[in-house]
Amino acid sequence: MKKVFLLFTVLSIHFGIQARELLTDLDFSSGKWEMIGVSLTNYREMPIQGELGTFIVRERHVLEKFQSEWDFEEKFDDYCDYHYALKFYRDGELQKTMLINLLCNYITCDGLSFEYSEDDLVKYREYFRKVRWSRIRFSDLGLLQRSIGVLDKVPSVYWYSDYQQYNFSGEFSIVINDLPWNTNRDSIIDVVSADLSRRMGREDFYITTKYWLLSDDFEKMTLRLHVYCDESFYISYPDDNVVTSWRGHFTEQSFVQIMVIGLSRREYYEYMQGRT
Repeated sequence: MKKVFLLFTVLSIHFGIQARELLTDLDFSSGKWEMIGVSLTNYREMPIQGELGTFIVRERHVLEKFQSEWDFEEKFDDYCDYHYALKFYRDGELQKTMLINLLCNYITCDGLSFEYSEDDLVKYREYFRKVRWSRIRFSDLGLLQRSIGVLDKVPSVYWYSDYQQYNFSGEFSIVINDLPWNTNRDSIIDVVSADLSRRMGREDFYITTKYWLLSDDFEKMTLRLHVYCDESFYISYPDDNVVTSWRGHFTEQSFVQIMVIGLSRREYYEYMQGRT
């Protein structure tokens, strides 16, 4: 954590502290939008977590208020555990995640932290509606994939995190070095995905960011990526930029746990048995 704090301290000097509107990349004018605030376990839980629990906001005008008002100064701190994950969904698909700490007063977005207080969270609490959620463990990939297929068709169900990796039996990781420091990481994933599809004649894989690092002079970026796929894809992979070999989801663990919002355990079993 000290290295992270030092990095952000140097970046504040190198690039200058500035305010940022955190939600300008979301277009609330089209589609059906919701924000879900998921209460997280924290060694210093805040009283407001007991009051609010996990909640959902469906009113478009409230989300637009957040968009216009959440213009915060960079804080360059990230040393406290989080109290809430704020999840933004459009038509049921996760678009953005932000994390907030209500003791140290900051919100983390796209790898940077900004000033944020409990007042910023609860200003529109009259629109917060409590929502249930469940953690479900799987020790069988076939059952996990079947469950995702069933639950993904339920309009009231929201996935806490990206589940697309489980459409494949495992993953390996690759590295891309010497990118400009300000490279758009999503665009790199698009380019790499298109190139792999062309060269391998296959589209049965899925790529996400594992992590990224800046060089000592903050001029270059190293990007490490997850490649989710079946083992046959890994065996035929043509490049030498592999940094970890292929492994299945259950190679180093006995179960996979997913979090589903808007679903009780009883409802899960009913959906899986086709009774709802």
